[in-house]
Amino acid sequence: MAVLITESVDTLTGTLEKTGAKRFRIKIIDEGVGSSGTYPGKTLEQAAKDKIFAKGTHMYLDHPTALETMDRPERTVKDLAAVLDNDAVYESGALYADIRAYSAHAGVIEEMKDDIGVSIRASAEVEEASGTRIITRLVEAQSVDFVTRAGRGGKVMDVLESARVTHSAISHGVAEATANQTREMLSRAVKDAHGGANRYTYVRDFDETNVWFNASSDYDEGSKIWQRTYTVNATAATLTGDPVEVRSETSYVPVTTPTVESKNSPPIPAGVTERKEPIVATTQIEEAELATLKQDAGRVTALESDNADLRKSVAEAVIAEAFAGLEAPRTKARILESFTATGSTMTTDALRAEATESAAEIKVLQGAGKVDGVGDTTAVDESKTITDDDIVNAL
Repeated sequence: MAVLITESVDTLTGTLEKTGAKRFRIKIIDEGVGSSGTYPGKTLEQAAKDKIFAKGTHMYLDHPTALETMDRPERTVKDLAAVLDNDAVYESGALYADIRAYSAHAGVIEEMKDDIGVSIRASAEVEEASGTRIITRLVEAQSVDFVTRAGRGGKVMDVLESARVTHSAISHGVAEATANQTREMLSRAVKDAHGGANRYTYVRDFDETNVWFNASSDYDEGSKIWQRTYTVNATAATLTGDPVEVRSETSYVPVTTPTVESKNSPPIPAGVTERKEPIVATTQIEEAELATLKQDAGRVTALESDNADLRKSVAEAVIAEAFAGLEAPRTKARILESFTATGSTMTTDALRAEATESAAEIKVLQGAGKVDGVGDTTAVDESKTITDDDIVNAL
């Protein structure tokens, strides 16, 4: 089976030729265990013999996002920063190459070379052995990109599956871990633990130790909010402890400006006690004032209701646009509920992104969105009926 993989290292050494053009020596990848699988030395050695990372291979600034992969799979010249200046060679258990940076980017690469790494995007053949993925052959290199340093450090950088659901559905690839990837890993963990054919889950928020999520079903009156502790490693998040039902609260703290004493304020004479305003323990509210307060409270309630209705209308329009031509009522209902739930902080842009990505995955399940150049792919039988349960399980 061929899949699209990425693996990163953080070794980048710069040199300067007499011509003034910037040239660098990079370690592309070395043998060992990465999050995409285990890379035996013989696999890398064969890649050098097969000239997988050949002279002229492009190097871009950052990997493409999921949307960029769909909209412009050929990438853009604006991000093209360098090319391999020779075929990669196998030395001491790793693949090395010299690169030639373009003048527009050479200075930036020179300045950041100690703080960035490089990451491959390539098709590979893999095998499963005792629960471990083995990279048996590198088939085709798409690019070797400049990326930020991975959190673990060392010569082999951590890489994880892409946080973009659409990207994962189309290319079955993996990418570097970020906060988005952590959210995606938590979403999978929550779905595995609390989801199902008729149950829907949504991660609302998380910090370093806790995750907060909604869980509901077709038979629940409303979506409940739960909190669980978790641990995370390079490839997955694991929920720990028991779920605790919680509720969200929003608090507003007044902005106070410290009182600065005037330079011209006269000092208080000795023996004289500073006069202070009396503290009123109880405030009597006149009947007219009380009626006004109640009326104002009623207006606030009405405004909150109007805002909720407007938020729901906007969400329905965004979801309808993203799912145009698709029949996925449960998926659309889940996304709508996540956006309109009490205390939800999801923005319209985040809603549009989730709806677009969910619709894209459904289209992939129905046979659309085939991408060439990422290894062997298998066409989906268009005659196959995709059920709502298939869609929910895929998400």
